[in-house]
Amino acid sequence: MRILRIEQLLHFYEDMLRIRFFEEKIRDELYPNKQMRGGTHLYIGQEAVAVGALHAIEPADYVISTHRGHGHALAKGCDPMRMYAELFGRRDGYSKGKGGSMHIADKNINFLGENPVVAANIPMAAGAGLACKLLGNGRIVIDFFGEGAANNGAFHEALNMAGLWKLPVVFICENNLYAISVPVEQATAIEEIHRRADSYGMPGKRENGMDVVVVYHTVAEAVRLAREESEPSLLVFDCYRFEGHHMADQQPYRSKQEPLQMRREHDPIHLLERQILEDCLLEPDQVVDHRERIRAEIDEAAEEARKSPAPAPEEALEDIYA
Repeated sequence: MRILRIEQLLHFYEDMLRIRFFEEKIRDELYPNKQMRGGTHLYIGQEAVAVGALHAIEPADYVISTHRGHGHALAKGCDPMRMYAELFGRRDGYSKGKGGSMHIADKNINFLGENPVVAANIPMAAGAGLACKLLGNGRIVIDFFGEGAANNGAFHEALNMAGLWKLPVVFICENNLYAISVPVEQATAIEEIHRRADSYGMPGKRENGMDVVVVYHTVAEAVRLAREESEPSLLVFDCYRFEGHHMADQQPYRSKQEPLQMRREHDPIHLLERQILEDCLLEPDQVVDHRERIRAEIDEAAEEARKSPAPAPEEALEDIYA
């Protein structure tokens, strides 16, 4: 495994912090104080997957996400201010305040968007991959989904098509152990989801999704196969969401100690911090400086978003199909 430069590790670190602080503000301030409306699904604990994966692609490549998509959006380069504006229902939001947490997209950076329908984004990714292949544009598609989506028919149909037509798509399953509230072992006959790749003639791999460097190297190889050989892959990253499925989830399906234990032992940000400090890449006060700078950036984005005007009533009839 190639050793990464300090600049790249710090970029990983800052992007992971950006996601964490963005969502902690939602959890601790915006949602409880009713400054935002609608459902939201937090990505806290899974930051290493989004950051490691999306550092392994080119800016022109496509990304498609899920209902738990804030981390993917930020790692691809979406503007935190515009994301907050969308959560606030303001005109400067990515969907002009009409879409909310689960409908953030940005065509300017080829972020094809979040999709709140479980598994619906998987065949969309196959379609985007087919377009890339027909156009011969050299681009690839990254598709994120959870382990619960792997039991949906759309998953099997899309992977069969991708394997049959050799589409340049990297399918990334984030196995956070719970499909809403059902443990993976109670819902999936073969828990080693990556083995399903064999059925569709593509490589399959399972790795630690809490280690951003492992994610980066694993995805980089799959991206190389997709770009150079039009070979799709199925990657499964074992990870863990520290929060409930959504903000109102009381989490009766797991003990109160479980998330605390996982956070102490496997928090992806703390793991990277430890590596940076143990390798003497930064001093402790420098680490604190990075954290404070990113937190200030997120605070400023939220304040700017609050200044965005609300949509006018007549705008409700704009941007509709019929």
